[in-house]
Amino acid sequence: MSSSNKVFKVAQLLLNQSIGENGRIDSEKVSAILNELRENPPYKHIEILKRFGFLVRRHMSSYQVRLEFKGGDRSEITSSLCKKNLINENATDVQAVDCPSLIAGFRVKIGDDVYEDSIANRLNNVRKALL
Repeated sequence: MSSSNKVFKVAQLLLNQSIGENGRIDSEKVSAILNELRENPPYKHIEILKRFGFLVRRHMSSYQVRLEFKGGDRSEITSSLCKKNLINENATDVQAVDCPSLIAGFRVKIGDDVYEDSIANRLNNVRKALL
């Protein structure tokens, strides 16, 4: 087995150990893992830490939502998105931000996916269609 495969497997094991009962990253477990690695650094520990950090960020992005909106109430927009099954309010961390660059509407970022319904986006689509 190549050393890069070993690094990936060790980082994946560390990720599995850092996930709590609720399926989210447990910061106390991550701190304990990092302290253990600091005290007893394994072979290729820098590569393992980089891969572990990447896996943690990727896992966290699966349940963190960034809601950008212009106009409207955060709770109203969130409940509307929940009704459309776009987000699950109980299973996600919703960070709501009033975004002045949007013209009436919203933008939702869930992991790598972006959903947008705003006048600015619609105008941009019309502009692209006309060019």
